[in-house]
Amino acid sequence: MIASYVYAEMAIHHAASKSKGLLRALNRTPTFWRTCYASFQSSAYVALGRVFDLKSPYNIEALIASMEHDMSVFSRDALAARKAAGGFADPTHLQNYVANAHILNLSDIRRIRRAVARRRLVYDRAIMPVRHQYLAHRQAHGHEHVQSLYSKGKVREMWQLSCFLYQLHQALWNLYNNGRKPELRFRVRFSPKVIYDHPGNNSGPHERIVRDVRILMGIIESGA
Repeated sequence: MIASYVYAEMAIHHAASKSKGLLRALNRTPTFWRTCYASFQSSAYVALGRVFDLKSPYNIEALIASMEHDMSVFSRDALAARKAAGGFADPTHLQNYVANAHILNLSDIRRIRRAVARRRLVYDRAIMPVRHQYLAHRQAHGHEHVQSLYSKGKVREMWQLSCFLYQLHQALWNLYNNGRKPELRFRVRFSPKVIYDHPGNNSGPHERIVRDVRILMGIIESGA
């Protein structure tokens, strides 16, 4: 859901920047759109806290630790059983597939942990102060204090965190289901502007929400 919150807001801003007619239409109901933006942002901050806060039962370190604790889940035998259950009927083909599959190792675990640690530094600086001191516990009071908390981070950093988490999800899904080595390389297709301007048939959560925003903005602009 983090990608949906982040990409929805960024896609709306991008759409408005492309069309003066759409911008005029959106400006007819400014309170509504400010409320939407605030809701998207608050939800993203809270959701990122659930992922990166080590006290959260859903935190990403707990996921990595569970992988390290029982790596047999990613063994060749386990992958073969999953593929067979999924309809991989040819025994010879299955044997060759599994023999060439990537099997999770401690080097992968360390690499993933390092990647997560780099993103947690961003979370600790840019996201956690707002999440803990304002959204979750309301320790911060006064406009200037709240604004100082938000100023610790940038929209681009929240976007980058959402991209990383989606890539990690996809990498682990492919490792578990297809025996592919987990790669975390950034791709231009994650740009909300690229997705909005060049829609495709991809079905990632960030692409689905941008597609929906594009449809909604078209309806608003046309007055239909």
